Amino acid sequence: MRCGILVAMCALAAPSAAVAQRVESIGSFDNVRVSTATGEPHCYGYSLHLWQSGSHVFGLLDRHEGLCGDPPCEAVTSVTHDARTGSLTFSAFGMRFDGTLRRGNVRGTLGTERLRLERKQAAMDAASDKTIDAWCDFWRDVPRCKGVGPVCSAIGSKP
Repeated sequence: MRCGILVAMCALAAPSAAVAQRVESIGSFDNVRVSTATGEPHCYGYSLHLWQSGSHVFGLLDRHEGLCGDPPCEAVTSVTHDARTGSLTFSAFGMRFDGTLRRGNVRGTLGTERLRLERKQAAMDAASDKTIDAWCDFWRDVPRCKGVGPVCSAIGSKP
């Protein structure tokens, strides 16, 4: 009898995998500008999308530099974020970002380029953004987004 009670108590005390894998959107930020000087719309700039699960901050950086559409995308790696100071660092496209994450924007330097990415009001509330596994299952299959698999392994997603 004692063994059964102990097992039941351990099951209640252990955090569920679903809770541990919950994903929350930090936000979407960009500085994308559109030019129609050549007749067709061309987009230039960056889009950054950030999520958090537990202590893990992860995201995707899009680099717009040509016809508007599906820009090259890369998972951000080596992310550090201090919620108290707003300090944010990560790597993407072979460059390091050093800056700050604020309520309304992300500012800093990517490589040698100074960036100010403004928060977008559109809420990210897709089904793929609810758990780590759902996020990884979706983004691993997007051919334009590189480096998603290793990020998913690092944050504890099933393969």
